[in-house]
Amino acid sequence: MNGWDPAVLARFRADTVVQSFLGAIDDRATQDQLEHLATLIPEEWLSAAARGRPEACAAEVRRQFDLGVAGVIMHGATPRELAPVVEAYRGIRRPDMDAYPANPGRMA
Repeated sequence: MNGWDPAVLARFRADTVVQSFLGAIDDRATQDQLEHLATLIPEEWLSAAARGRPEACAAEVRRQFDLGVAGVIMHGATPRELAPVVEAYRGIRRPDMDAYPANPGRMA
């Protein structure tokens, strides 16, 4: 769907550090392991990710809603780490977003 080169994913999956994980990498990796994994991930894979200061992350969430998404998944961070992003987003959230459920993954 996104046109990414499948060989890049194959190289990522073949990496010995990647293969050593039995669970979620972002939950179990050390700083050194995460830094190594960062060398394996092309920038295009991260282009839609919200990264950086809370205000930058909130702006990316807003941008995705402006593009028409129905929801944004926030993972790879703890609730404590996400709290400043949520607070920053409150300040730029569009008023028409009040019609959206707080957790669209739980829609019946």
